[in-house]
Amino acid sequence: MKKIILLVVSLVFVASLFAGASGEADMTYPIMGYPGSADEGGGLVRGYVGIGYWGADYGFHANFSDTAWPGDNFTINHMFKKFALHPMVNVLIGKTAVPLVKELNPSTFANLNIIEGACWGFINPENDWMVKFDGNVKGLGWQLFTLDINQSAIGMYDYADYGARFDYNVAGADIGAGFVMRGQDPDLDTDAIMDWAFDIGYTAAEMANIKLQLVSNGDANDDTSDLNLYTIVSYVPGIPFWIKPVPYFGYYTYDGLDDDLLAQGMEYNAILFGLNMNPTKDSILKLEYKMYSEEILDADEDDFKADTLTLQLGFTF
Repeated sequence: MKKIILLVVSLVFVASLFAGASGEADMTYPIMGYPGSADEGGGLVRGYVGIGYWGADYGFHANFSDTAWPGDNFTINHMFKKFALHPMVNVLIGKTAVPLVKELNPSTFANLNIIEGACWGFINPENDWMVKFDGNVKGLGWQLFTLDINQSAIGMYDYADYGARFDYNVAGADIGAGFVMRGQDPDLDTDAIMDWAFDIGYTAAEMANIKLQLVSNGDANDDTSDLNLYTIVSYVPGIPFWIKPVPYFGYYTYDGLDDDLLAQGMEYNAILFGLNMNPTKDSILKLEYKMYSEEILDADEDDFKADTLTLQLGFTF
């Protein structure tokens, strides 16, 4: 399935390259504390340079120079094409974000903060090859999709995953919900695992934009908590300065081990502060500081989750 999708999307993508598309490139540079960087002191790390090319109904994005994981120096994050089947029905074929929660835009310009690390695992699953149908019926946005490779909390098997996503605006609040049903190996004698998410976004008095997401990643164990949350608040007008900085604050939780060595949700948390800036209309500059509640060491006893300060620069072409 993956090879067929890749071939179809590649042909359509090449044919569409010059049909009103725009490109963008970004560089992420950890100034301090990033796991995988030399001596935890910053420097070049996994996926520090990305490049993308976007059209109205297709997209491509890849990362280069993976210094944290040698041998994996080119990673396709997005490669998809969307077709209109009906005025209310579209089909997308290719690799892109799994829409469990409100889909994070593949464009780095469109995301307020720097999306990385532990927060990605539960906010959204890893990008995957898929066939996805979507549309809008009287203001209700819907998405139905099937994924290529199953990866759940208790294993990875070549059984299809299926999911859905729904979004609606009520009194100025963007409300959404999604789920993914993960097929399991019959030899494990477990039912299909259900991941679900609920999210809401609201801008109060045109000043503060608030986003809240609750995500449950099932693990077929009734003795564990699967729920984590993510929230981010930004000052919409920004600070009246030439680089137009928009300050934001974020908080999220993630799994940790309890006294019985069972993975429990909301065991640890992280707080982040950042500035999203636009020095020119075709560029972005993001500076983000993140603090973890619990320092975790890897096999070499280096910090795996330590306080980080990261700079991101991007531009369009």
